[in-house]
Amino acid sequence: MKKTDVVALGTLNIDIIIIGEAPRNFKALNRWVAPSRVEITPAGSVGYTALDLARLGLRVSLLSHLGDDALGKFIKAGLESEGVDTRAVTVEKNTASGIGVYMLLFGNRKRPLTGRLATHGPWPKKLSGAQLEKLKSARLLHCGGYLHYPDRWGKPTEEIYRAAKKFGLLTSLDPQFPFGPAKKPWLRHFGNLLEYVDIIFTDETEAKEITGEKTLEKCAEKLLNQGPRLAIIKQGAQGALFSLDNHVLFQPAFKVKNLTDSIGAGDAFDAGVIYGVLQGWPLKRTAAFASAVAAHTLKGMGGTQTAPTLRQALKLLTTKSQRPGKI
Repeated sequence: MKKTDVVALGTLNIDIIIIGEAPRNFKALNRWVAPSRVEITPAGSVGYTALDLARLGLRVSLLSHLGDDALGKFIKAGLESEGVDTRAVTVEKNTASGIGVYMLLFGNRKRPLTGRLATHGPWPKKLSGAQLEKLKSARLLHCGGYLHYPDRWGKPTEEIYRAAKKFGLLTSLDPQFPFGPAKKPWLRHFGNLLEYVDIIFTDETEAKEITGEKTLEKCAEKLLNQGPRLAIIKQGAQGALFSLDNHVLFQPAFKVKNLTDSIGAGDAFDAGVIYGVLQGWPLKRTAAFASAVAAHTLKGMGGTQTAPTLRQALKLLTTKSQRPGKI
């Protein structure tokens, strides 16, 4: 029996989330002083997904790097408090952790965003013997934020995925987007990586930039032609398109009253899909469950303040008349 359900590969940082109502007039804004809602949470391109998976009851282990500063300690403690295994996380000496700052003061519930990039590496370029054993003990490998880091494009990440497939793992990837200028279509930056990916997640903008296609159906088709069996294109409040062996399913998003912010909702959606896949659920059930998990996070600040337990996610499904059946 496998000791770990998911090994998560990606970056970790903190998010500082500020929600309030600031003046739209620039002159008034320069003089504005007022309290706002503020939250600090462990995050990162894979941090939210790892926390969401743990909240759903899966055994999650991280392959990542952290700074040796106070923020690195805060991130590690926050992850461990939710049951995430951080023993394979490398702490780099004399480095600073990344910070994301969401200034939600002007009506938008996800932007503007600024922050500080970490001075440590995102994840191992090559796995140690102990890290390979950790990978071997898992059922699925997931990576978030691949396109953020050019020095991890192609072969370094491809070799980790090749090892995962050799060990018999399922694999998933949410590449996201480059932080800087990158030649389009972005598909050229994957090398042979997608040959070793079973499930690929993108949002609609990323799907078009990666593939160069104009319609989501064509984007999904092109992604599947690179190797994955399941392509998922997230469309925020509109829902998500699932393409499995070129069979297309559209999953509408759950409507949420009193939305707080949408930070991390896509990461939670990834976690919901991964959970359903590992349970062997049919695609329709998995898609509805993922939407329920994502919807739950919209009620709180950041990606995990109101991330659901398995029981909470299933309860939301039943109240929305999308009964997934018994587990």
